[in-house]
Amino acid sequence: MKRTLTAIAAVAVLAGTAAAQDSESLVINLSGEVESNCELIPEGSASYNVDMLDSGDQGFLAIAYSCNSPYTVTLQSANGGMEHQESSGAVNIDYDVDTRFWIFPTGSYNSQADLSGAGATIVTDNDWQNILTNGGSRNGNLDLSFDSVAEYAVAGTYEDTLTITLAANY
Repeated sequence: MKRTLTAIAAVAVLAGTAAAQDSESLVINLSGEVESNCELIPEGSASYNVDMLDSGDQGFLAIAYSCNSPYTVTLQSANGGMEHQESSGAVNIDYDVDTRFWIFPTGSYNSQADLSGAGATIVTDNDWQNILTNGGSRNGNLDLSFDSVAEYAVAGTYEDTLTITLAANY
């Protein structure tokens, strides 16, 4: 009987080994890609007339944007203020832009000190989880105002170009 049990154990060990050696597997590596997509509303170009003698808010521009990746919003002034056209820029009157964005802190930027040159970063969001949860969507507004310029305003036409840029940091 001892021989029978030994033979059965040997067959069981061999059967277990054969079953383990007769296995196959397939490893499937998956990959995919989603392009970065940032949208700014409104986009393109717009024209606004401002009353440079009014030191109050000149109204506001409501903007909305979304980005499915980390992003930065910048604001830049081409002339660093309202450039007097007849004097070829010898007269340049600065103004302030206040930003108010949902969730993000408000900011105040001077056209000459903050927005000229490379401009100012007004919003940066690098929080992937927040972008996933909220779709990277935000809205806010920009308010433009002048200091009291009535006492030194020079007659003529003035121009500046403000550029709002939404750029993916991905």
